[in-house]
Amino acid sequence: MPVALSRPKPGDHGSRVAEGKVESLRNNDDSATIVLMTRSHVHIIKTGGTIEFHDPAYEDMNNILLKLDSSIDSYLSKLIQPHFTYSIEQAFSKDSRDITEEDRQKLLAAIASSPHKNIVITHGTFTMRNTAEFIEKQLPKDKKIIITGAMIPITGFASSDAGFNLGYAIGLLDSLEPGVYLSMNGGVFSSSEVRKNTDIFRFE
Repeated sequence: MPVALSRPKPGDHGSRVAEGKVESLRNNDDSATIVLMTRSHVHIIKTGGTIEFHDPAYEDMNNILLKLDSSIDSYLSKLIQPHFTYSIEQAFSKDSRDITEEDRQKLLAAIASSPHKNIVITHGTFTMRNTAEFIEKQLPKDKKIIITGAMIPITGFASSDAGFNLGYAIGLLDSLEPGVYLSMNGGVFSSSEVRKNTDIFRFE
């Protein structure tokens, strides 16, 4: 079941833009002034998964094999060039089916040591729910953590869902209360109410 997001109040003419929140919109006879709040720093923690590189489970995609290294860094810095500050950290790099409790402890330590409150974790789709549940039990209560991933790598495929999922997760941060969430396919979910539908490659 998707998580309910906070909604803008009627008459506020939106209240969200890609570069930050709209704090207020003032109208007079001659103009409308939009006052923007700067988006908080986003800390991205990578753990591997298809979003970063090719997964052999999906070799029907023209049998294209990609080098096993992360493209998220260059995707953001060279292609997107976002109007918000961010940092990227690699906790580990694994197929999510191979992630151990020790790996999740490393991830938890990276979250706990981060000076930032807004965190996006990129993760393989097979066990992201397990990781979300693990983090949720020991979560620093003042942080917003969104776990996202992709069915197709972020670079190398024109039809990839990765860029959308990553961007959507980052955009959600200002709309959520502190907690742990999963974001895939344009939805945001709690860890206890989401499943991966492998028949249609969609989270529900």
